[in-house]
Amino acid sequence: MACALTVFFYSANVRCQTIVAQTKHLLNDLFTDYNKIIPPRVDGDGALEVQMEMFPRYIKEFDEVSETFVYIAGLLMLWTDYRLAWDPANYSGIEDITVPVTQVWTPEIFLASPATKDMYILQPWNQVRIDNNGHILIVQGIMVQSSCSLNVKYYPFDTQSCDTLFMSLVYRFYEVTVIKRNNGIHFGLYTENSLWDIVSTNVYSELIPVGVEMQIHFIFNLKRKSQYVTVNVLLPILCMGLLNTLVFLLVPESGERMGYCITTLLAIAVYMTIIMDTLPQSSTPVPLISYKLAIDLLNSALIILCVILNLRIHGQSNDKPVPACIQAIYRCLTCRKCKRNTVTDISKTVYNIKDNNVFTVQEDVKSPIKPEKVISAKDQEFHVPTWQDISFMIDVISFVFFVLVSILSFVIFVAVAKQGD
Repeated sequence: MACALTVFFYSANVRCQTIVAQTKHLLNDLFTDYNKIIPPRVDGDGALEVQMEMFPRYIKEFDEVSETFVYIAGLLMLWTDYRLAWDPANYSGIEDITVPVTQVWTPEIFLASPATKDMYILQPWNQVRIDNNGHILIVQGIMVQSSCSLNVKYYPFDTQSCDTLFMSLVYRFYEVTVIKRNNGIHFGLYTENSLWDIVSTNVYSELIPVGVEMQIHFIFNLKRKSQYVTVNVLLPILCMGLLNTLVFLLVPESGERMGYCITTLLAIAVYMTIIMDTLPQSSTPVPLISYKLAIDLLNSALIILCVILNLRIHGQSNDKPVPACIQAIYRCLTCRKCKRNTVTDISKTVYNIKDNNVFTVQEDVKSPIKPEKVISAKDQEFHVPTWQDISFMIDVISFVFFVLVSILSFVIFVAVAKQGD
């Protein structure tokens, strides 16, 4: 048993020494006359193809104010260098090796849509894997910090398209061409983000519009998860708009109406500032939510104006008559008959002189009625509304009107913003 183990470890050690020696021999043969400055192009085969594929891991950050899209991904690049091919049979069956990226020719590809100064994706410490057919493979993890032009018109139901652009400016398209490998983007390693969904992707190559170099686009179409914004942004906007209208339910004598209105106006203004700080400062286009908040701000200003005017009306002396046109509007809106009392017509009056008592007798009334309670048809008149009645009517009309404005503006905003889905 001991002899067998000794033989096994000895043979394994000899094999390892053989593989190491053969690898040194292979590296010496491959790189003796190798020039990493010259692209590995073969005459008559056209441009050298560099294949690229991305493996997104997760979205690290999507800063809407600075318009920066940051994500972690694995980036694969593959090309063929015919000068680095060999026959495995001549090197103890070695089929692939790894060498530093600085030892081989590499395409000068950089991030053309950077949000920082880090543009080059290949670093000196990267390793490349070379197989016996001369295929060179680089797979590295990178943190892509790409700029992304946002369109927040339909916020928070918006969809964004972020283009990560890689470009090769050193070589012409007939020398080196950059193409996608397989589908271009593979989501086998991807972890879902809590705020954004990747609904679709697109990868394509094209010539630079003003040159003869190649560029490749990795496009991510992102859809915002609107539940968080709906609960924490939209519902408070609706609540503030409705709370603003409750000022008309306060009793004018309380003296709290103006303070309530101004407090609500300031709350809407502050909330508008907070929301705008979370969105890019863009005028093309302006977010619909900005128009919604502007309408709420205007609505609050009109409520303050109505409250001031109504307080003046409520404070009018009743010695000053209410204009006839306003009385007519009051009667129409309140649907009142506007008569003080309806008195049954007097049919019979009997005077009983006995005991010096006077009685008024009606056909359907048997009890005695005092003379001063009798109101003749001549004395009947319409009820004249006071200034306090008019003030109450204005409160009711204003409350209903501004509640409808708040609800309708919110519903219209959501309906229009939903078009961004």
